[in-house]
Amino acid sequence: MGIEIVIVEDDPMVMELHKQYINQVKGFRLVGQAANAAEGYNIIVKLQPQLVILDVYMPGESGIELLRRVRAEGINLDVILVTAAHRSETIQQGMQCGVVDYIIKPFTLQRFKKALKNYLQYISRLNNTQQLCQKDIDCLKGAALEENTPNNLADLQENIPKGLDKATLEAVLTTISEQPDYFTASQIAKLVGVSRVTARRYLNYLNDNGWLKGILSYGPVGRPLHKYSKQSSFLL
Repeated sequence: MGIEIVIVEDDPMVMELHKQYINQVKGFRLVGQAANAAEGYNIIVKLQPQLVILDVYMPGESGIELLRRVRAEGINLDVILVTAAHRSETIQQGMQCGVVDYIIKPFTLQRFKKALKNYLQYISRLNNTQQLCQKDIDCLKGAALEENTPNNLADLQENIPKGLDKATLEAVLTTISEQPDYFTASQIAKLVGVSRVTARRYLNYLNDNGWLKGILSYGPVGRPLHKYSKQSSFLL
């Protein structure tokens, strides 16, 4: 049957991305969706899903407020928060409400799949282990997963995924270090001498591993523009 999921997201485009990504990961079944917190609450109460993909900023009640209400009423579910917010206060509030993961927009398919697969591992470990040792608990809290996150240039290059090139990654990193503010994949592509699609893959890799911060810039018409900036820890 699969783990039942409900999506609460006010952006139709992001909602569609969620649905497409969920369909690509075995073990999950989308049972409901809502465009705001009020609809989300009604669906959660009615369907009692095991997992909710929850946006933070929505018209009216926020995702954090909805989560607090659900927790206060003793509704048993797990939550993955998805938001464009980078404020530590917002992230802390989500963690205090017991979310199992926190995904920052703009996200990639790779990062979304990682969240779902990590959750499957979390549930599998809980269901198949009657008594948890310290290592099991550390894995449940995400400590073991964090060990695999590249935290310096050598680790970043050593853990480079298949399809990416170390020399190109180094060129992208050098180019990024010279950028004073926000930049796009098209700008980096032109400076490095690669295609925009190729540049986007490297930027997404850096974004997924905490070296960059991504945002969506909405203009008056057309699709939103993906922009990136260096995190404060970005050093070469």
